[in-house]
Amino acid sequence: MTAGDGRTTVVLFFSICIVIWGNSTTETRGGSRQAKAYLDEMEVSPIPNTLFTPAPATANENASLEILRLDTRLNAEQLAAQLAKAQGTSGVVSYGARNVGVYSMSAPSVSGEHRLVNSYLEGFLPYSVDNPMVPLYALAQRKQYQLDADQYEGRAEVWQSSREAYHFARGDCEDHALLLADWLIAMGEDARVVLGRYRGGGHAWVVLFKGGREYLLEATKKSGLSRTKPYPLTTLHLDYHPEFMFNRSDFWRNEGSKYTTRYASQYWKRQSHYSTSKTL
Repeated sequence: MTAGDGRTTVVLFFSICIVIWGNSTTETRGGSRQAKAYLDEMEVSPIPNTLFTPAPATANENASLEILRLDTRLNAEQLAAQLAKAQGTSGVVSYGARNVGVYSMSAPSVSGEHRLVNSYLEGFLPYSVDNPMVPLYALAQRKQYQLDADQYEGRAEVWQSSREAYHFARGDCEDHALLLADWLIAMGEDARVVLGRYRGGGHAWVVLFKGGREYLLEATKKSGLSRTKPYPLTTLHLDYHPEFMFNRSDFWRNEGSKYTTRYASQYWKRQSHYSTSKTL
């Protein structure tokens, strides 16, 4: 397609990220589909998602996506057209250009439409806290882990927004990560959702940049937490292999080793900037 003033040609490709997200059975601990992340064999109760009914997302007429390394901007109409092409795709879709690589991703929502991953961070603050250790602790008490295919009648991939993830009793790794990251961002923290692999399976987690250090937050962790226990440094987690990272507005790609434990290194390239009238 041609974007901007018509002189810059952007070659877009769409590919389902099967390696990362295409099969819900890959999101496991220890290789077993029945393994529940950090639940210590806890049974997941069949709690229905009836406490909160989300409204289908509508296109934001002020939304835009700036593809930084191409010096190109997709306006709301162009962005909506690209997302429309992903409708009906059951997995996460990557968007990229030659010589640039993946610059953004979209994922199917609870109501079925594809949304850019940044937009799932809705600027939601469940309630005010001062301690950055509290959101992970509260999330462990509030939300249970369950694979998408089990929760959504066989749908391979479903993303809850941060607001939905707070109200829904169950969710998988990205649902936990989206809620945790958005809560911390609302507290004024620099938190981002990371997409990558953990022990061979696709996974999502959170990285927190604070005081010149980087902390890895396993959003699905359910035990060994307290309001006073400090978060662990990313350098202690060699089993996490990050590929992409995003917050409410920006999307980064790891162009270094998959074994990186530094999330602020020069190997992380900011690929795009997403903005809306609601961007905070």
